[in-house]
Amino acid sequence: MSIADKLLDINIVAQVKRDGAVNVLESIYEQAGYAHFKRVKWGRQYYDGIQFADGSVIAVKPTAFNCLTLVKLDFSNQIC
Repeated sequence: MSIADKLLDINIVAQVKRDGAVNVLESIYEQAGYAHFKRVKWGRQYYDGIQFADGSVIAVKPTAFNCLTLVKLDFSNQIC
């Protein structure tokens, strides 16, 4: 199980709905000293993400109607 799997639990998903994806991503980054920001490409746009020491990534992903959510990425081809 990766670091991103452990961090992206049901409490974080509820916090995203309450506080917004970007704010939650920043709070995860503040608490995780072993992570650094990455740019993740979705379509033609780039969004914020955090890459952890084990290579796993939590990233902001656009959803329907201009909403954002957090997702875990297992692949590195979208990371810039």
